[in-house]
Amino acid sequence: MLSTIARRRKVGAGSPFVSLKATERWLQRLPADTDYDAHHALVEGLERFNAERATATLTRMEMLQRLETVGLVLQRRIVEQYVRNQATFRLARQALWRESWMFWSLLADAWLDFLKQSYRNGESVELKHRIAEIAARALRYAGLIMRWDYHQAREPAPSAWRRVHKIFRLVERDGFDRAPVMIGGETTHCAREYTLVVLMGLVHPVGFRAHEIELIARMLVDYEPLPLPVAVPTRDTDSHVVDLSLAEGASKLDGEWVRGRRLRYFALDDLVAYLKSGDADGAVGTDAALTRQVASLIERGGIRRNRQRTHRFGQVWVAAGVDNVMSALAASFPAVNRAGLEPWMLRDESTEGMGFMLPEQRALPHGRLFAVSWDPTEAVWQLLVVRWTREEGGQHLLGAQRLSHHPRRVEVLFDPQDGEHEEMRTWALFMPLAEQEQGLCNLLLSKAHYRFGAQLTLRDGGVIYRLRLGEVQEAHEDWLRVAMEVLGREQLAAAA
Repeated sequence: MLSTIARRRKVGAGSPFVSLKATERWLQRLPADTDYDAHHALVEGLERFNAERATATLTRMEMLQRLETVGLVLQRRIVEQYVRNQATFRLARQALWRESWMFWSLLADAWLDFLKQSYRNGESVELKHRIAEIAARALRYAGLIMRWDYHQAREPAPSAWRRVHKIFRLVERDGFDRAPVMIGGETTHCAREYTLVVLMGLVHPVGFRAHEIELIARMLVDYEPLPLPVAVPTRDTDSHVVDLSLAEGASKLDGEWVRGRRLRYFALDDLVAYLKSGDADGAVGTDAALTRQVASLIERGGIRRNRQRTHRFGQVWVAAGVDNVMSALAASFPAVNRAGLEPWMLRDESTEGMGFMLPEQRALPHGRLFAVSWDPTEAVWQLLVVRWTREEGGQHLLGAQRLSHHPRRVEVLFDPQDGEHEEMRTWALFMPLAEQEQGLCNLLLSKAHYRFGAQLTLRDGGVIYRLRLGEVQEAHEDWLRVAMEVLGREQLAAAA
């Protein structure tokens, strides 16, 4: 509806954004009766500013900065009212939330438009030296939109994660990610703003109360030695990783430290230790229980139990570890060797994974692969990876992400390299996707056999594939899960 209204509006002679002086006069005439009235009028002004779709210039940027400066003061008061009204009037609470969300959204869209034009529009070349200021604001306000989604117990949209990832990749590429800028009287930079978005995503405060969400945001902002993203992983230091090519936040880093062109790493152990120590309590006015909870959420990292889950109690057979997975997938009906299989109790299931209750505490590190079947004699397996483990009420619980509904053990032949005369044969695990699934097929193979860009032949039933190995997606002990490019596909009968 707002987009439709915006498209219908035209820039006229009465626009308060024809000059900086006109903007100043318009700001001086904002309603003075209540903060809400003034804020509402300013939001309408921002809406009109964006709807004009004018060329981004330094003068237009100064106008937007004036709207931002005045608006941030009003926004702070509106947010204070919103937090205070949680236990009173529901309608007032919703109106204040909506007013705040509109303010963040309009500012985010405005600064994103400036960023796009500064790169694409030849008439906006004068903004090139202001890119760091523009991008830091675009990141901050995009993150605040996501934070306001948490206030409504909503997941940030995948498009929101794509937006912040793309902005950060852009400024990082051009060297603007650490350039200091001032926003609202605070010194910051793009890498810091991006980190704060990622950390709030790790905390994932869906279901927290409004004042708790704001306290959590404050404790993260107030942590001065904030860890920043790095492209080169450091063993025994980095604890979390984010993939800039995915529409999601960061996750816990376990196992091998694999470098990827779009992977960024965070060393969060010091932040977790700081929160656990209770030193953050006095700084943000909260209690030790909340800071410890935040520390635990960040430490576990990447726990995504937001999908609809179905309770499914029952025993399943599990082959844990790559060697056992390979053995299980090699078995054919009806000859099934149950050596290496374990009975686990299934608790629940979602479209993305499963939850289990283990009979005893197990040393199953995050990233450990395992295959699951309800009846091994049917030779139907699903491939999953351990994402979290914890003890709750005396029970040993495990959560896993599903990687493939139908993994297959396949033989692959690598093309000879320089000085080699024969193809190298080895076993690998092919993880195709079902037609309704989205993403890329992956191949699991030994770390010793991986070479980026290597070409190989894969036979899957009656089909022969010519493949090129892509980037490593994740390490699983001595095995790597890698992306692959299909160069050709041929039916075996035709090939013969």
